[in-house]
Amino acid sequence: MLILVLQLLLFLYPSLFVLYQLILYYRSEKVLVLNPDLKETNLPFLSIIVPTKGESLDVIQGLIDNINELIWDKQKLEVIIVSDDDERYFSTLKSTLKIPKNLNVRLFRREKRLGFKSGALSYGFERARGDLILTIDVDSRLPRDALIKAYAKMIESNCDAVVFEWNGYTNTVYSNLAKGLVATTVLASRALFRGKESIGLRPFPVGSGTIFKREVLEKLHGWDYSLIQDDLEIGARMAHIGKRVCSSGVPIYIEVPDNLYGFYVQQTRWALGTGEVLRNRIKYILNSPYSLAQKMDMIFHLLQYTPIIITFILATLVAGLAPFKFGDILKTPLFLFWMMILILYAITLFTLALRLGLGFKNSLMAIGALSALTVAISPFITISFFKGILSKDKVYVVTPKGNVKVSVESKVRRIKIVIAIFGLMYFTASVLYFLHSYIITGLWLLYYSSGYLYTLFRMK
Repeated sequence: MLILVLQLLLFLYPSLFVLYQLILYYRSEKVLVLNPDLKETNLPFLSIIVPTKGESLDVIQGLIDNINELIWDKQKLEVIIVSDDDERYFSTLKSTLKIPKNLNVRLFRREKRLGFKSGALSYGFERARGDLILTIDVDSRLPRDALIKAYAKMIESNCDAVVFEWNGYTNTVYSNLAKGLVATTVLASRALFRGKESIGLRPFPVGSGTIFKREVLEKLHGWDYSLIQDDLEIGARMAHIGKRVCSSGVPIYIEVPDNLYGFYVQQTRWALGTGEVLRNRIKYILNSPYSLAQKMDMIFHLLQYTPIIITFILATLVAGLAPFKFGDILKTPLFLFWMMILILYAITLFTLALRLGLGFKNSLMAIGALSALTVAISPFITISFFKGILSKDKVYVVTPKGNVKVSVESKVRRIKIVIAIFGLMYFTASVLYFLHSYIITGLWLLYYSSGYLYTLFRMK
């Protein structure tokens, strides 16, 4: 009986998450996005809040220039940049940034830093004058007609918030990880937004690329600065009061990590934040006026890291049993089902990568690199997720983009030591299972160990 439970958790449970995402993605492919054109007259006042910390002048200037090109009445638009930098760097920002004449850009520095990004958003919201509030990361970029199309969707569908559809981009052409993330970001974004909306489900807001109605944020008293994951926490509270989040179908371009440390920081922070929201906000979802299906979907979304976590825990258990000859414990028809789902996902992602112009070889290498790194950082994701559920102590680290700097090289070495320990343990266990002629268990552990070993020897 225990072996059956292990097999169900290891093969069936993760497969259901992947299958669900694939179904939503293929649904999204059939959705025709129609955003009626609006004229620049009679538009509401829009405030764009941009939290920033430690970002280069070029990145911030790039966002300002991008916003200046967007279609919107500039007399009814303001950009609020909320800096958590030290006073010296903030002064450099104020004196160096080139603000277009027709664009109202207001720079603030938080001296009393309550919370992390959520606190910066609330700080900006308190100073915003807009009837609409757009939250956006400093390295994100929007197409010229993005704002007016998203607002048209808000009006047409009577939405309380609209989300842009994430499209990944990278400035690092050599990174297979970044290329893989570009493809998976598109797949996941279409599934989570267009796909969900097509079957009557409610997407969460996104941290970079959501337009809120001001009255909704006022009713919620802004963001809760005590929680890290601003999009999930406010999405749960919006659900609690029955507010509707819609998918605009309009892209926003998000810079993705291109190295091991950047990916590690991003994923462990998201896992920590998701665990926090599960602990603090699940009651808001359960007590919302949403339908049972909508509630279950939102909870399912908050459990998105559990397949990685359960797989890591059970892989460690199976590896620990290797010397004791318990038999070929992973030999089950579920293994074939799991393989079929994995292959279907890989084919779907590969096809999408080709459509995005990555090319045959680059697509294969990108998918392989991303899969390997996701497996390799499983121990850290597990710790972060449970820390979010069980602990109130946390540290917010901004996701670094571009080349890993010297200051974090020691952290990368420590990460790789952990990866090496687990990778060698799983590989050794797979050899033991092969020696005992337990082929399926040996094959699965060999597959699982390959992600750790690839990351150890190939990633920087």
